[in-house]
Amino acid sequence: MNVPVFEHTICSLRAIINNEEEPLQKISGLIKYDPGLYFSLLQNVNSISTRSEITSIYQATSLIGAEGVENHILKQDYFLDEKNLLLWCYAVIAGEAAAVINEKAHIAEKEEAFFSGILPSVGMLLMLMKYRSRYEKIIETLIRVPTEHKIFIENKLLGTSLLEQIDRTLSSPKIYRDIISLMSAIFTKDGRRRNHLQHPARFSVAYKSFELLQLMDVSGSAARAILFPQVVEAQEKFRENSKRFFKIPENEVEEILTDIVERFENICREFKVEGLSEKFISAAGDYRFKGVNFITKSGRLKQLLDSIYAANRDEKNIFIYGEPSTGKRLLAIALHYHTENPRKTKPFLSFHCDLMDSETLEKELFGAKGGFMGIEKHKGALETASGGTILLKDIDKIPLTLQDRLAEIFCKSESYKIGDIYPVYFDIRFLITSQKNIFEESKEGRFSERLLRVLKPVSIYIPPLRERREDIEFIASAIIEKYNLGLTDKALHLGLQEYYESAPFSENLRDLKRLLFFLSAKHRLIS
Repeated sequence: MNVPVFEHTICSLRAIINNEEEPLQKISGLIKYDPGLYFSLLQNVNSISTRSEITSIYQATSLIGAEGVENHILKQDYFLDEKNLLLWCYAVIAGEAAAVINEKAHIAEKEEAFFSGILPSVGMLLMLMKYRSRYEKIIETLIRVPTEHKIFIENKLLGTSLLEQIDRTLSSPKIYRDIISLMSAIFTKDGRRRNHLQHPARFSVAYKSFELLQLMDVSGSAARAILFPQVVEAQEKFRENSKRFFKIPENEVEEILTDIVERFENICREFKVEGLSEKFISAAGDYRFKGVNFITKSGRLKQLLDSIYAANRDEKNIFIYGEPSTGKRLLAIALHYHTENPRKTKPFLSFHCDLMDSETLEKELFGAKGGFMGIEKHKGALETASGGTILLKDIDKIPLTLQDRLAEIFCKSESYKIGDIYPVYFDIRFLITSQKNIFEESKEGRFSERLLRVLKPVSIYIPPLRERREDIEFIASAIIEKYNLGLTDKALHLGLQEYYESAPFSENLRDLKRLLFFLSAKHRLIS
């Protein structure tokens, strides 16, 4: 079985192998940057090995030597040229993202982490092997979207998916088989995630596989955030899940992304394709976020937005609530970057209140002096964003006892780092989101009245899409432009009208995006 390999990586590897002065270690270090070669070599070596399972290229090359590697390379007969270089960039960046995060979170061995990052790309290569030119047409769309949407689009258009192809093809090692089994349990064929799976106990057999699956998810978000900076959701998801899964602080995210980019640029130089980093990364680096607009055709919602923007000019705290995926985060970003916001040039941090226990939450908000009971020095969000704005997402998820403590701290505009006796003063404006109305929750004793009194937020409810269908068409147009979906056919737009007017939109923007991603891929496939 010959999985597609990339022409430029094979040429470089052949040159190194034929140079007797190059060590075998360098060969093994570079093979992993061709996902197809990496995957097929691991498969072949494990099929002939009588030892324990081989999980890394270093182990594989040590076992078969330079001659064995050369023979394996010579057997390759499906080469990908420059038309598929975006897929290579995506795979390499995702792999390096997994490696960088693993260095901080200590999840697994280095190569195990890297392989988990490129696993979806391996699945895409297997789909490419099966469908060739048909699949090439939709790769660009698939790279831009999360794994669950990839699976949905592939199943709808081709009757199978990258997940199914990996499951059929990957025989070993067990650690990667376990990741695929978990993916099969989480992702449905219709592009949704099952959220009922519980995180296994820390010392259970499944714990490591579960963490590698989460690492795969986060690294994919990092790759999309770097390659497509206009897709703000990718960077948001990277920030959120880095914190949720691996407790990486918000203020380290930019440093991590920079590290990943530098590693990718070095890899491009190693394979003599420097133009790739210039083409994809420089374009991303030159991108300047211009903010977003939250626009509506609903007269009632327009009036509410006018009052919210007035409160925004006066630097008041603002509370936004509504169902999941209705645009709460979008409105918060629009408020911060609005031309009349006095704090628009100051720091803006998103803080996910549902991600942590009270102890971690305090450390992330207040910071830590360091050296106290083994706690590392850490600059808290209140200090980092002073003068600017903090978006408190899902504020109702903060434990009640901590809500009361926050009320006292926010009232005084000073906090104490863990282990410190001197206060840190801050000046913060808060944007707040929740699926629930915290004013109603406070009446029922489920939200702190003290915190509500201190924040004194001006509130706005964002209705679900099914209650503001007049907005759906131009929301869809914005999504088409942002993701470069290429849906310009007038007949298609007319066909979409019926969907806009009648679909239940139970998952709001997620449902709308899923449809548009699918239509974009379908349009590319038949064109």
